[in-house]
Amino acid sequence: MNDVFGERASDVASGMKGGTKDGIRKGDVKKGDIKGDIDIDIDIDGGAARDDCAIVTCHAPAAILWDAADAAPELVAARPALADALAALRAGMPAAGRIAPFDEPAAVRPYRHLRAFYLRRADGVLAIKGSEILAADVEPHLRMLGAHRVEFPGRGRSLFSALEHFPLNEQKIPLAMSIDEALDDVQAAAAVQRAHLARFGCIARVPLPLVAIRWPDAAAHAHLARLAPLLTRRARRAVERVAADGLGALAYHYPGVAHRVAHLPQLLAARPENGWLARLSALTDPAATIDGWLELLARLLALGFLPASVESMGVGHCIDTKNAVIDGGFVDLGSVCRAADVTDDRRLLETLLSAIADLAQTCRQFLLGDTPDVEAEYRNPSLAMVMVLNRLLPDLAARVQRLGGADPRVADMLGTRPAAGALAAELTRLGLGAAPPGGHR
Repeated sequence: MNDVFGERASDVASGMKGGTKDGIRKGDVKKGDIKGDIDIDIDIDGGAARDDCAIVTCHAPAAILWDAADAAPELVAARPALADALAALRAGMPAAGRIAPFDEPAAVRPYRHLRAFYLRRADGVLAIKGSEILAADVEPHLRMLGAHRVEFPGRGRSLFSALEHFPLNEQKIPLAMSIDEALDDVQAAAAVQRAHLARFGCIARVPLPLVAIRWPDAAAHAHLARLAPLLTRRARRAVERVAADGLGALAYHYPGVAHRVAHLPQLLAARPENGWLARLSALTDPAATIDGWLELLARLLALGFLPASVESMGVGHCIDTKNAVIDGGFVDLGSVCRAADVTDDRRLLETLLSAIADLAQTCRQFLLGDTPDVEAEYRNPSLAMVMVLNRLLPDLAARVQRLGGADPRVADMLGTRPAAGALAAELTRLGLGAAPPGGHR
């Protein structure tokens, strides 16, 4: 797609067609947070009346980029009830009329889901990600992101707006998906699901990808034309590069609405129970959720995957608080990589340790919410994190050993050995204490 910041289309939906499939009505299928890789918590008025905004319509894609029936037929065979949904998605990608949260019988966009909404089904949900470029309230949400300043851990509030953060720090397009991002997500999820199905005989509690599409140029140009005046020159150039092949969207199946750990403060705020854990326990079973995360991570490792790659650091891991689902699953698997592809031992060690640190932080946030850590002089790690890691690590190691099949370096790192003889060498593997090469510091 050339000239990605071209003339704004007079009609965002120009060139789009409707369709009626799988309960999604052509033109006006009824109804039924802001989610991103940084924390955003700002109220915004969606503008139009609630009924007008919550309607879901279907739009013909310019191209089908990835189709589970062709790329991963065994996954479709494992879920035959999804065949009709897959056929409907080929004909038209659903789009919600508004980005502001809504909760209707047939569709829901939870709090902090800026780039995804869900169509409810008897067997779970169809998650639609990347259709927001067609929403009626996309412009005020872009301005909201432009007004919001990003908080960086340990650095405080930045002068960066969230609108600048996505293209400059994450190489993402605000309120849209690049073709590369859409393909990365579905291909990574398919690789995990295919390996899991082959070894364990069932679908994992992670996204089951169905399709990835490219939007018509008219819709893509309209979104980018709205975005361009709000960006600095550097951010605009980054968007131009990332959007060069067009804008995309994807759909996947998941067992339920994917409420993430980061969403819990809002989900629990109105509950009548006394205390965070009591409110949490009324919503989900905390022990079952943590058991689900541990087993899923152990299976990922046993299948030869790492939950994050180096390029996903700071952008979002599938096991961090923004992607760990409170039902024990994970979503947004674009961060997953194969351990065998990480040929540098230090990098593999760093990647594995960062995953363990993320899981510990996710568990701590899940069980304690925003309760301050009991730190005193112990801040690195806090006492709470020592306790979490003390329980998580032996449990994870035992599961990986029981399952077998992990990369030998992963198995070695999680293996039991006397600390006195192991720690010095293992810290050196992280590059700690080593003299810098060439005399530079």
